[in-house]
Amino acid sequence: MVATQEQMNLAQLPLGQRDYCAHHLMKLLKCKRDNWPNFLACKHERHDWDYCEHQDYVMRMKEYERERRLLMRKKRIEEARAA
Repeated sequence: MVATQEQMNLAQLPLGQRDYCAHHLMKLLKCKRDNWPNFLACKHERHDWDYCEHQDYVMRMKEYERERRLLMRKKRIEEARAA
């Protein structure tokens, strides 16, 4: 995680958004604050945050699938030994 707990506290991020991509979210919120009426000026920051969230989701799904396959393999091996 790039953003520290102190930085997230200062940015007043909700607990649900304090994840691996919190540093991108803090940049996006700062940009929106600085460019208030023109929120479309923050397209780049929004894209960076969305992309980071997507990459984090993909990585979590890959880890989940790997763990699932390893458990299935372990179960298969144990059943073969028992038979």
